[in-house]
Parts: sequence; C-alpha cells; structure tokens
Amino acid sequence: MNLAKTLKTRNILLLAVVTVVIASISWYSTKPSRNLVESDALRGSPDYFITDVQVKEFDENGGLIETLNAKQTSHYDLKEKTLLEQPSVARYSESGQWHGKADKGVIEDGSNDILLTDNVRATKKYQQSEDIQLSSDNMHYVDKDKSLTSYGAATLISTQGKTSANKITTFINSEEVVMTGSVRGNYETTH
Repeated sequence: MNLAKTLKTRNILLLAVVTVVIASISWYSTKPSRNLVESDALRGSPDYFITDVQVKEFDENGGLIETLNAKQTSHYDLKEKTLLEQPSVARYSESGQWHGKADKGVIEDGSNDILLTDNVRATKKYQQSEDIQLSSDNMHYVDKDKSLTSYGAATLISTQGKTSANKITTFINSEEVVMTGSVRGNYETTH
C-alpha cells in the first residue's frame, strides 16, 4: 500500500507540474508582444524623408518660377508640414528675383510660403536698381503678396549702406522696403 500511495502522490505531483507548465506556456503566448521600437519614439519621426532634394517649378509658358534645393526634407502628415535641412530657395518674377539660404526651413502643406530659420541670408535682385542683401534669424516668404519678411536681427545691406531693424519687409514685384521697430543705419556718401 505504501508503494501505491507513493505512485499516486508522484502522479499528482507530475500532473501539477505539467498543468503549471501548460498554463505558463499558454499565458506567455497570449501576452502582448512588445515592439522593437516604442510607439512614443515613433511619434516624433517623419512619415517620410527625402535627401538631396532639387525641385524646379515652371509657369504655364515654361518660365522658371521657383527652385528649391535642400540637403534633406522630412514630411510630417499629422503636423501638415515639411521640415528642410540646409534649404536654398529662389523665386523669380518679371521685375526681379530673390535667392535665400538657411540652416533650416519649413513649408506648410498646401502652401507656397516658406519660412527660413537659423543663419538666413538672402539676395534680392532688381531689374532696374542695385541688389540688396538681407540677413536675419528668420525670413518668411509669403506668396500671396510676394513679400519677403526678415525678423530677428534683421539687416539690409545695399549700395547706400547697412540698415538694421526689428523687421524688414521687401516685395519681389516692387522696390518697396518697409522697416519697423528699432531702425538703425550706417550710410556712407560716395565721392
């Protein structure tokens, strides 16, 4: 009887171990798998990016309207914007053109406007007068009125001298320049 009792205890113990193993395997297989990359890390990632970008836009007659070059563009669907690394942009019109470059840039989806930031430099070329150089922390081209607004350490350099202001706005289709805020200038007379 002692042997039968020992075998019965051993079988119960073996059955308990098998049950625990089966339960563990079942629990482990239904446990949600973890992603290799956490979803929080993906929220800040672009939906897509393109490197060494070179874009040209033409009007219906084949005339060049705009060129855009960038080391990299990163598009974010949820934010509806494209971020640019080392952008260089040029806009052309019958009365002149402007060319700008910066360390960074932003284009909102569905817009022809562009915001250039960090170490911005631009040249506005006129058909009938001397070119002007603009530099600032930020420069915003607004396609609606064809304006180029510099703000944050905005400086304009022309043949007449150097002018700084809180905000400097120039228009591609005219020679008009509007300066607001604290305007300061250094001008030299020619002999």
